[in-house]
Amino acid sequence: MSSPSQDVETDQAKEPLITARHVEKYLRQHADFLVQHPQVIDTLEIPGKTEGRGLADLQQHMIEKLRNQLAQVTRERDVVISRSHHNKLTQDRTHRAVTALISAKNFEHLIDIISTELPIIMGMDAIAIGVEQPGDADVAAPVEGISCLLPDMVDGLIGSGQPAVLRSHIQGDVCLYGTMAPLIQSDALIRLHISSTTPPAMLAFGSQRDDQFEPGQGTELIRFIGSVVENTIRTWLKLPE
Repeated sequence: MSSPSQDVETDQAKEPLITARHVEKYLRQHADFLVQHPQVIDTLEIPGKTEGRGLADLQQHMIEKLRNQLAQVTRERDVVISRSHHNKLTQDRTHRAVTALISAKNFEHLIDIISTELPIIMGMDAIAIGVEQPGDADVAAPVEGISCLLPDMVDGLIGSGQPAVLRSHIQGDVCLYGTMAPLIQSDALIRLHISSTTPPAMLAFGSQRDDQFEPGQGTELIRFIGSVVENTIRTWLKLPE
C-alpha cells in the first residue's frame, strides 16, 4: 500500500509538464487571450523597455497597438463622413437639377437651362447635349446648346449598347464642348433614348479636373438626370417614346 506522499508524487508525475514553450505556443494560437482575460494583466510582471535582451515593453506595445487601431478607426470614420457629405451634396445637386429641368417653359428654355444653369447647379464646367447628324449633312458648330455629332459618334465614345461612360485625363471633344473643349479633362457621357424617331444622342458632363470622373465610379444619379432630360425633351417636342 502506497503512502499519501507517494500518491501525490504519482499524480504529479501523471500531469503533463507545461513549459514556457507551451505557454508561448498557446498565446500565439490565442492572440486575444489578454483581451478575453484582462484580469491576468494585473498579475503579470511587465518587463522594462530593455533588460539586456531586447525585450519589448508589453505596456508600450499594447498602447501603440491601441493607438494604431484608434488611428485606423479614425481614418475609416473620416472616409465614411467624407463619402456621406459627398453623397449628400450630389443628391442635393441632383434634386436642384431636376427641379430646374421640369421648370422649363418651352423647348428652347429647356436647352438653355441644360447648357447654362445645369453646369452651375452640378458644379460642372460644361454640360452639353450632342445629337448625331445624318451622314450627308454638314456638321455645324454648337448652336443654341445642342452639339452636332458625326454619325456613329455616340457608340464610338460611349460604347455600343453601353448606357454611360466615365472618362478621365482626356482632351474634350470639340463636337461636344465647342470652345470649352481645350479645358475639359474628364467627363461623363450618358446615352439619351429620346425617341424611336430621333437620332442617337448623349448628355455630356465636362470638368476641368482630370479626376472628376473616373472609371469605376457610380453613374446612377447622372443617368437619372439623363432620363429626366429624355422625358422633358420628348414632352416638349411631342415625340413618341
